[in-house]
Amino acid sequence: MCVYAKEDPLFLAQCIESVLAQAVLPEQWVIVKDGPLTDGLEQVLSELRFPNELKVVALPENVTLGPARAEGLLAASYDWVAIMDSDDICRPDRFIKQCAMIENDPSLCLVGGQIMEFREDPGNTAKSRLVPCGHDEIVSFLKKRNPFNHVTMMLRRDLALEAGNYVYFPWFEDYDLWSRMICNGARCANHPDVLVDVRVGDDTYGRRRGLSYIRSEWRMQKQLRKLGLIGAGGFIRNIAARIPVRLLPGRILAMIYRKYARK
Repeated sequence: MCVYAKEDPLFLAQCIESVLAQAVLPEQWVIVKDGPLTDGLEQVLSELRFPNELKVVALPENVTLGPARAEGLLAASYDWVAIMDSDDICRPDRFIKQCAMIENDPSLCLVGGQIMEFREDPGNTAKSRLVPCGHDEIVSFLKKRNPFNHVTMMLRRDLALEAGNYVYFPWFEDYDLWSRMICNGARCANHPDVLVDVRVGDDTYGRRRGLSYIRSEWRMQKQLRKLGLIGAGGFIRNIAARIPVRLLPGRILAMIYRKYARK
């Protein structure tokens, strides 16, 4: 889990409580401080009482999410790593459900699940992002959109590192890693149930626009083609479908996300 200075201490505290309430606790918790934190965030972390190993990685400056997650993955000591965002809420049975999937199918290397979004009250959910569950369906979905909900992911650490770990890739650091791992032969699955409640704000969808986002979107499509996951036709179709909407006003883009990309 990565934490940076703009996080709300209350949201971080709620996130921590949701992990401590898990039916199955991880053997180790790695927290990456992505640059100096506020006093409020430091206080929340100082009060964290985790019954197993707690490892804190303090980065001297903010390096953004991709490189920060890379440091966390390097610091982890176990074969499987679960990803968590510092302002979201785990369902109490998240880890036990994912561990059961891994035990039932040892060939799996990437395991995710569904998410439900909420605004202020975690108990008042609104929209869900549903992703395919089977390996073949996931690979097919990957050619057009990210087939995983990042905050639900559990991954084989050795295979993630073998594929090159997380890298600096704004907005697409997870999509990029999954693509490389799958091209290296990683088998994957998503649990059909909601595993994490995800906090969204007024600008969550609206900020996925503008030239910076378009550059990253273009780079991601080039990466999919380089990896052989799409051909020239798929590249053109994806660009034609995705790039124009990034030029829309934020409010309209948010409406499109809520209507067509969420249920």
